[in-house]
Amino acid sequence: MSAAETTVERPPATLYGAVALMALQALAVTVLGAILIYADLTAESTDIRLAVGVTLFALAVAGSLGGLARALSRRRPGARGPSLALELMLCAPAYFMINGGMPQLGWTVLLGALAVMGLILAPATTRWLGWNPR
Repeated sequence: MSAAETTVERPPATLYGAVALMALQALAVTVLGAILIYADLTAESTDIRLAVGVTLFALAVAGSLGGLARALSRRRPGARGPSLALELMLCAPAYFMINGGMPQLGWTVLLGALAVMGLILAPATTRWLGWNPR
């Protein structure tokens, strides 16, 4: 075997960037979930079903982001599509945050989601995951 055949190909920097941003997003949404749990438990009067539903949805998004980041780092090509879909889903609340009085947070979420999508769709990441662009 030649030296080229025995070396292990390193993941591209674009993949490292996407995984790092997704992990950061997962951490941020986990913190949001913890804040929502606290708000649910300390609220005086609330529709508990709605509050619990929003909290569980936030925690599900956090878990999905973390799981997909891990799957991408382990070279699972099947994680590419769900990662892109989840990042697209984050663009909708970002839009409403921008127009609803939280523009700094909305732009942060939107630019983070667009950055992750760009990094996942980068040719180097696509090739490393085993997709053959034509």
